[in-house]
Formats: sequence, structure tokens, C-alpha cells
Amino acid sequence: MLRAYFARHKSASTWARSILHEAAFALDLKVATIHVPEQWAPHDTLGDYVRATRPDLLIMTNAKPEWVDTLPEHRGFHLIRDPRDIVVSGYFSHLNSHPEVVGGVPWPELVAHRRNLRTLDEAGGLLAEVEFSGMFLEPMAQWDYTRPGVLELRMEDAITDPVKAWTAILGHLDLLTPDGSGPEQARMAAVRWNVAARRGTPHWLAYPRHVLPRLPLRRLPGAYVASACERFSFSRLAKGRERGQEDVHSHYRRGVAGDWRNHLTAEHLAAFRARYGDLVERLGYDW
Repeated sequence: MLRAYFARHKSASTWARSILHEAAFALDLKVATIHVPEQWAPHDTLGDYVRATRPDLLIMTNAKPEWVDTLPEHRGFHLIRDPRDIVVSGYFSHLNSHPEVVGGVPWPELVAHRRNLRTLDEAGGLLAEVEFSGMFLEPMAQWDYTRPGVLELRMEDAITDPVKAWTAILGHLDLLTPDGSGPEQARMAAVRWNVAARRGTPHWLAYPRHVLPRLPLRRLPGAYVASACERFSFSRLAKGRERGQEDVHSHYRRGVAGDWRNHLTAEHLAAFRARYGDLVERLGYDW
């Protein structure tokens, strides 16, 4: 069965993709990452593309319901974030760091938006970002949060207890061995061997792994979760900064929940409310 990650822009998607890509590499799973419809051309729908190419794991970085509706039977998870934080995180990312080519496809809207942001102060830029965020927030508003087979999670919970979140995610995707199901040490050794060439460490394993075959592994050991969460922690990804320590030019700018309170004024919140109505409350967040 197809496994899927339905992501949201500026909602820890790069972090989640990093863990999933390594897990898939360890298990020899084929991954397809979809950013824009151009990537599934010449197929008529995303579902047609998936049926033709047969990935084991599908990652959608801005999952629109009408695209997901075309998929074959699948088991997936959907990771969301407070939309006000998406606006703030998006503002700094679109101003400073987000690539203008995504998945090999140019993003002309970002180029124009970035050009506009650079003419505005932060207050004006955030107002512009409220409008620009429609391409990310409208699919969140239209999403069916009771989709069969889809585990719903919030970024705020995932970064508070990543081991708990990723145990739930990988277990839901049937990629994790049940507790007490066998030799954990042997499975962890197989993981280390299989991913050694990708990681480049330890060096004494990396070279032989390039020339010798992988070990068969159907599921990850439970111990992999804590190991992956440590390896892909915010401080590792942000090159030593801890959560809350800001670098506005980094993709991993601050890594905290609720940062919108530090940037959005009453004017910004009124503009958000006028544009998106009660989206915050419908997603389970407090206004």
C-alpha cells in the first residue's frame, strides 16, 4: 500500500522530509516528492502518476484535497501548524532564504513576492504575506480532517515531543517494528549499515557500503526513532543554534511555536481574520 506525507508550507516539512528520506533509504523504499502539478505531467492526475511510477512513499509539500482525492488506497499523515505562525515564518523565508526553484520547477510567484517584500518594512511585508499565504492556507481550510487512513498531527506537538510523534507516525505507516518484536540491536546494526553510504559516517562503514549490498530490512527498530530525532534535531539542522535563537537568514530561523505574537499586530490579525475567517479556531488553535 502507498504511504504518504501530506505536508504544509513552513510547518516543519523539511525536518519531516529529512527523517522520512533516511528511513526510506534504510528500508530501500522508493520516494516521490511532489511540489507542483508540473511534476506529474504528462499524466492527467497525481493518482495516474502514482499508479504509473509506483512509489512506496509519496511526499506532497502543499497537499491540495483535489489532488489527494485521485490517489489510490493509501496510509498517510498530515502535519499542520498554527496558520498565524505560517504567515510569520513564511514572511522571513520568502524575504531571505526560500529557493526560487522548487523540485526543478521555477516559482515565479515567489520571485515577484520577494521583490515586493524588499520594498516594504516588516509591518507592510507581513500584510503582503497574509495575502500571499492564501496558496498554502486555503488548502488547509479545504482539507477533510477525517480522511480515512490519515493520521492528523500538529507541528507544535511534534516539536514538543518528537520521539512520541515519530513513533506514532512511523507506526501508523507500518514502518516500525512493534515493541518487543525481536532483536533490536541487530535491526539497528542493519540500519547503520544500510544508511552508511548516505550519511558518510562512520567512515569505516561508508566505503564498504558503497561496494557491498544492503541488508534486507522490512521495518525500522523502535530504537531508530530516538536516534533519528537526535540526528535531525533543530540544533543539528541549525548548525548549533537552539530553538528560540533566531537567524532570519536561515531556513531554520527560530523553530518555536507561537512566534506570531512577537510580530503580528492588531492590524495584521484583522487582515488575517478578514481573509481567512475562523480558520485558526477550526484548526483547534486559540485566537
